[in-house]
Amino acid sequence: MTTYIVAVGSYYEPVGDELPPLKKLVQETVGSNIRRVGRFIQLALIGAGRASSQLSNEAAVYLTSGSGDVEATVGVLNTIYRQAEPPRPLSFINTVSNAACFYIAQSLQLNGASSFISSRYFTVETSLRVALLALEQGQQKAALVGAVDSVVLSIEEHRQRLGINAQTDVAEGSHWFQLVADASDRTVLATLDAVQHFTDREALSAWLAELPIEADDCLALGQSIESDEADHWLVETGLPPFNFREAPAYFKSLAGLVFCEFVRRGAGRLIYLNRDPVGRYMAVVISC
Repeated sequence: MTTYIVAVGSYYEPVGDELPPLKKLVQETVGSNIRRVGRFIQLALIGAGRASSQLSNEAAVYLTSGSGDVEATVGVLNTIYRQAEPPRPLSFINTVSNAACFYIAQSLQLNGASSFISSRYFTVETSLRVALLALEQGQQKAALVGAVDSVVLSIEEHRQRLGINAQTDVAEGSHWFQLVADASDRTVLATLDAVQHFTDREALSAWLAELPIEADDCLALGQSIESDEADHWLVETGLPPFNFREAPAYFKSLAGLVFCEFVRRGAGRLIYLNRDPVGRYMAVVISC
């Protein structure tokens, strides 16, 4: 079965000492002013809204994040532990990152199921795999899949939460894909050919050995793969690297930016590899 990507939507912005305003972008994207929500939900609405062209009302929503709604969580924890007060009910509810799914469904008038997918090292990959399986098994006919990461000031504390050094630039991102099982009446941007999990490097190598390589293929590697291992995969596959015009700033769901940018360029096939610290791997293949 073929799964089609018929729309993508993204927001990406490096962050310095101040956070870029989002309220106007939300209103422009979803057509209404959403009150009393934080940046995480605003970012989710911007990205999802930009990928919602001709979206079925029955589409399912699959949202993921590298860190979840950190702003809401930090605010609630500060209220409890520093102020020794109970949090406001709405603030507490918004610590559940699935709250963003509610606002997406409400704004886009969706009636399908919604899920928040949690994966520490394979955020975007896992959400795509869950959506792909649902489409292949006929549980859904359309899915809106996205990854959101927000920044919470100060930048120094945010870098500490991410475990990165003080010189690393950081960004906010919201990247979304509209997937359908039947694209007979839609313009197809790309196909999601594979989302595979591997227990170790040997299993991934065996799978790559069976994958037919084409002249316009390129290789993208996740940010959990160190430079020496990246060189190994470039040599083993013999593929050119997928490159940005300039290196993006850091956020955990960077794979979403990679996939959106590749689909927008609209040529060739992307083979994407990533790993976790235990040595497990995931691969994603997208063709335009």
